[in-house]
Amino acid sequence: MQIAVLGLGRYGRRLAETLTRQGHEVIAVDTDEGVVEDLSEVVARAAIADITDLDALRDLGVGDVEAAVVSTAVLEASVLAMMNLQTLGVAPVHAKARSDRHATILRRLGAETVMQPERDGADRFAHLIQARGASDYLPLTTAYGVGLFPAPASRVGQQLELVADAEVGTRRLLMLVRGDEVQLNPVRSQLVEAEDLLVFAGSDRDLGRDL
Repeated sequence: MQIAVLGLGRYGRRLAETLTRQGHEVIAVDTDEGVVEDLSEVVARAAIADITDLDALRDLGVGDVEAAVVSTAVLEASVLAMMNLQTLGVAPVHAKARSDRHATILRRLGAETVMQPERDGADRFAHLIQARGASDYLPLTTAYGVGLFPAPASRVGQQLELVADAEVGTRRLLMLVRGDEVQLNPVRSQLVEAEDLLVFAGSDRDLGRDL
């Protein structure tokens, strides 16, 4: 998939690198020559240009991409970049916002997804504090979500059912991740391995209890 990332701050740079690792063809655009030069050996194409300049984006072929991300937190620049992408007919467009007001504006301009990294990161961290042991967490409500847990060393070599079927309130095992393999509703009789990741759903309180 060909994706344009407009704005290469810390968030935009990391996003461009991650999308590239996932196999996407990334066009990364920013006015910072040093950042663009650093990314030039990583992404498919890195260009020095003003994301608020419609003609510059057109010349870079941004109008031909399959998706775009506006990753600058500067309100005026993100709004103008969104308008440029609309003019070029790019869809879907995803965007980064620094406030609720900024996010509302971007949605009204047609952003399919709006990310607020500071707010979302703080919310996620608040859940992780209670869901002790989780290495990642997806909140579904204010007190319920999905947590990713490294298999405890004490459980390695034991049958999965000893972990999965333990009576712990709302906690339920959804998946087992073993290397590149993702097992949905994994077989409970298999043995837990050292690098396994266990995906549980449940309340924060129950996810925080020992596995």
